[in-house]
Amino acid sequence: MKKFNYTMNHKEDEAYMAEMCHKGLAAVSLVEGVWTFEPCRPDQYVYRVGYLRGMRKSEIEAQNRELAAKGITFVSRYSFWAIYRSEQDFQLYAPEEELALCQKIYRPMLPGSILSWIAFLITLWLAVKVSGWFGILSVLLAVYAGICTCLGISYSRLIRRLKEGHI
Repeated sequence: MKKFNYTMNHKEDEAYMAEMCHKGLAAVSLVEGVWTFEPCRPDQYVYRVGYLRGMRKSEIEAQNRELAAKGITFVSRYSFWAIYRSEQDFQLYAPEEELALCQKIYRPMLPGSILSWIAFLITLWLAVKVSGWFGILSVLLAVYAGICTCLGISYSRLIRRLKEGHI
């Protein structure tokens, strides 16, 4: 079964997979917001999402073997994230590691958002002054800038909740 659900951070992905597993659907893959599920017993699995950016293939394979030895199964990879599951509760990161990871991800988001909005304004100006064809690029940049901004807001809220110990 396929379902569309685009979340703004990895903790929301974990919550969505837990919700679906509670309904008897186990996540098996994620591609650009399109989730694939297969039937399972309600609450059969606990899901966690791991960060892979900067890791070599051999490091990822070693990590997957280490986790498999603990009964944690690699499910799927999307972008620079990996989905893991187990029939027992587990954590991939200690709370301070999770906070540091989120801060690392968040750090480039503000400049990226600002630059995308500037690029949008420039192409919008070009669409008005030079050629309407720049309007197509302008729309694409507006969508990109909007997504960047939403991701930044999502991660800033997640960081606040992690600091307050609500996760």
